[in-house]
Amino acid sequence: MWGRLGQPNPTVQEAEIVSIAYPWVFEKIASIDAAGNVRPLYASSIERLSGSRLRVSLGRESTFSDGTAVTDADVVQSLSASHLKVESPERGVLIVQASEPGLSTEMQLVQAFIFREVNGRFLGSGPFAVTSENDREVHLARRKPERARVNEVRLVAYPTPREAFSHTLKGDANLIIEMEPRMREFFDGVPSLRVLRETGHNADAVMFNARLSRAERVALAAALASEQVRELAYENGECAESRQAHPEGSTPSGPPLEVLSWGPFERLAMSVRRGLAERGGEVVSLSVPEALKRVRSGQFDLFLARPIMWPPSAMALNWRTGSPDNLTGYSNKLVDAALDSGDWATAKTALLDDPPAAFICTREKIAVVDARIKNAMLGPWEILETLPEWEISQ
Repeated sequence: MWGRLGQPNPTVQEAEIVSIAYPWVFEKIASIDAAGNVRPLYASSIERLSGSRLRVSLGRESTFSDGTAVTDADVVQSLSASHLKVESPERGVLIVQASEPGLSTEMQLVQAFIFREVNGRFLGSGPFAVTSENDREVHLARRKPERARVNEVRLVAYPTPREAFSHTLKGDANLIIEMEPRMREFFDGVPSLRVLRETGHNADAVMFNARLSRAERVALAAALASEQVRELAYENGECAESRQAHPEGSTPSGPPLEVLSWGPFERLAMSVRRGLAERGGEVVSLSVPEALKRVRSGQFDLFLARPIMWPPSAMALNWRTGSPDNLTGYSNKLVDAALDSGDWATAKTALLDDPPAAFICTREKIAVVDARIKNAMLGPWEILETLPEWEISQ
């Protein structure tokens, strides 16, 4: 990995890099399957009631990493920390609803992890537990070792994506994700490594500050979500949008626009600045916490990010007024009404008419993994959620 790992804390909305390990440490009530449907995990079944209310049946027993049993109260507390209102009419049954109007109950549910906080540390009931941690490394061990499975994981953080890339190429690491496109080709033909690919659900995007007028955002979206910018930033055919026809526009006049970037967006940031022509301002690269702090406080013009685009119900996470994941404070009544009614086509049309961002490139999810792992695959929702099931050649 690259950047500051941070400390495991499933209650923090803007999770740090260590959150890549959350699916191994903390069980979830549900996830999303390859078809975009909610898939029960800790729950035995999930049933929609009236409106946004869900009936969740808890059908199995589990223990936290200290050996204590997971109780219904633990599950209620965990879900309540994820913007959900929870009632427990009977043992093993929960009635769950988003805590604020317009939030998707399903999306909040699949983002929630089951935990118990003890003396300021968070215990999970997943197959792995954190054994040690610092800013540079986090060590995890399988609670019950299994033959021919991954039983120990070390998350190692390097200061930059380039250093993470070079150390993986040298053999210091068995797995890497989040690479610049031009770095990926260096792994092709390396016998000790294998490239994993899966359909991408996030779009590399240029998020707009809400203070920019609608007319300016429409013009910027047309200028930046263009083949010109894609050709500069990505390899030929790498973006799903490259196979589609998009009208291209010219950059509207005005003062220079600063491009706020982080980690994997170095090449895209430079391409965006070039695509802005005379309005291309300074490219500022920051750490994830620093960049998010500036975005939350409105101290930015353009911000590079990867908003989730699938399943369609996930649009509410990024663009619904007041959503915890709505980083830029975007607000549109037509979008809100369409999202609240589940009318995804109308919501998409309203977003194009009043764009919160320029959606530039939807790419495959890619990871490079040690070739000795036989059945490594990327998860349909969390990119590494399947790691506990990976098998090792003996």
